[in-house]
Amino acid sequence: MKKVFLGLFTATTILGMGCKSGGGDEAQKSKQLELAEAKATENNAKLEKLNHDYGQMPDARMLDNNGEKSAVYAELKVRYKTELTRLKQDVEATGAKFVMIILTPEVGSGVTNISKFGHPFIKATCAELGIECIDLSSEVGAQDPKVITQAPRDGHWSKKGAEFVANLIAPIIKKNSDATCKATYKDSERPETFGDLPPNDDEIMDGGKDLPYHVKANAQGVRMDYNLTFPKKKKRILLMGDSGIFCPFLDNEFTIPGVLQKTFPDYEIMNTGMICYTVDDYVSLFNEKAKYAEPDLVILQANGGDITDLFFTNRNHLGRSHRVYVPTETELKYYNEKLGAGLIK
Repeated sequence: MKKVFLGLFTATTILGMGCKSGGGDEAQKSKQLELAEAKATENNAKLEKLNHDYGQMPDARMLDNNGEKSAVYAELKVRYKTELTRLKQDVEATGAKFVMIILTPEVGSGVTNISKFGHPFIKATCAELGIECIDLSSEVGAQDPKVITQAPRDGHWSKKGAEFVANLIAPIIKKNSDATCKATYKDSERPETFGDLPPNDDEIMDGGKDLPYHVKANAQGVRMDYNLTFPKKKKRILLMGDSGIFCPFLDNEFTIPGVLQKTFPDYEIMNTGMICYTVDDYVSLFNEKAKYAEPDLVILQANGGDITDLFFTNRNHLGRSHRVYVPTETELKYYNEKLGAGLIK
């Protein structure tokens, strides 16, 4: 679900260059296409080599043994703030309201270091940037994980968990009922998709855990059961996040956005959550696709994993844009010391 074929990167780059040629002669168009294809091929080769040479991705153990005070975690926090600043600016440039929620099952009795050290930083960063941030950790942590998640088979939301979380998000939508996107786009400006699922996706998945669930996407690559039309006739809510919003192991109607859609029939609720996405993925997804749906309210689900997922190997292996991230000196030192043998020491 997270991985996108590198060929899509090539095709997108080529199409983008071709569209910008603006009707020049055919020879010039052909040359632009050749250059774009060569650049994409070179990029893909660099990415494949980096992924081969640096195959390990750090997880929650990065923060063990006082790791929250390490140089590499400090660098990742700076990176997170930079990306979040850009996302806030990009969303608010359209006139939409931007709200963040801290949401993960890894709280309460199941708290991890990623949550323990990441959540305070996220809240402090939001306060500094003037972003409304609502931490749902206490409410989620007070619940029985065997009820609100698929535990012990999986830690993602159960039907009851998704309904519980949707009820926590509902007041945010009501509070921001006057939020209005001021940006409008011509049909010729809009991309074919607003989300990253295959258009008209319709499949049964189980994540290898024998927990089958039905994934359906509309023609615009968004996990919802109808297409968006223009001009808008209803308020539009964009939900962005990782698996906490995508809701694996639940059919569309039982996901958090699906429950919210039933709660707010006079709104259009967009589920663009994707497994393993992090803040720089949200930046590119919003600017390349989602903003063209003209959402009035953007709710971003965040958790401490958004910080550690900005490590260069995570970005290279999982990033939606297929950019090449060369390690900084700090990252390289950490990788060689902690991950070179395939395990965090």
